[in-house]
Amino acid sequence: MINEEELKIFSRQLILKDFNETNFEFIQKQKVIVIGIGGIGCPLIQYLVATGIKNLTLIDNDIIKLSNLNRQILFNKKDLGKKKVDVAKKKLDYFNTKNNIITFSEKINNKNISQFLSDASLIIDTTDNWKSMLLINKYCVKNSLPLLCCSVTGYDGQIILFKNEKNKHLCLNCVYPNQNEPNLPRCDTVGILGTTAGLTGLSAAQLTINFFIKNHVNVEKLIMINAKSLKIDYIEIKKYSNCIYL
Repeated sequence: MINEEELKIFSRQLILKDFNETNFEFIQKQKVIVIGIGGIGCPLIQYLVATGIKNLTLIDNDIIKLSNLNRQILFNKKDLGKKKVDVAKKKLDYFNTKNNIITFSEKINNKNISQFLSDASLIIDTTDNWKSMLLINKYCVKNSLPLLCCSVTGYDGQIILFKNEKNKHLCLNCVYPNQNEPNLPRCDTVGILGTTAGLTGLSAAQLTINFFIKNHVNVEKLIMINAKSLKIDYIEIKKYSNCIYL
């Protein structure tokens, strides 16, 4: 049930037809797992909480560094050296004391993945680490868990949400059928503008909310965002006939 404080916090949002009492209570019950609290993850989790998501699991084994601050907008210089998940939870709880936020300051691996990712309504991968992305994708496909993949570099962001329905296959491996890490540009070599990460995180948050209110127009499409031109492209994705997860 929505308490009196939450009614005031979300009063303007609840005016919208998509967020009637039934839909809003459904959103509040969803369990979202976010892997990676970086440039995409920071704005993403803030907007999820600001839209009513209460049950969040945050996974990141990193600490806050000075070079993070231009794009990881939950953090400031007072947070340097602290664990990202600890600082993120503390600041998100300031927004709504009724949040149920669980944190793991560990890296996803074969041994802990089932412990961390089970019982999720949606898993969001913002790691931008090929080995982790493949591991998470495989787990979500095998367990029929919806997966939202996000990445960003320079002025460009990409997001795609896979429903991972049983007997209706489409996954990350269909888009990038590579077991070896592709030779792609990375933020530490080509750079990144903070607003690019922000736009990507905000778009991922909106795609998440759309998914929960049954607006699936852009689900299972590769959404490509260019911050410099403010252009967004949508690419239709088809199942890869030789996907190893079929």
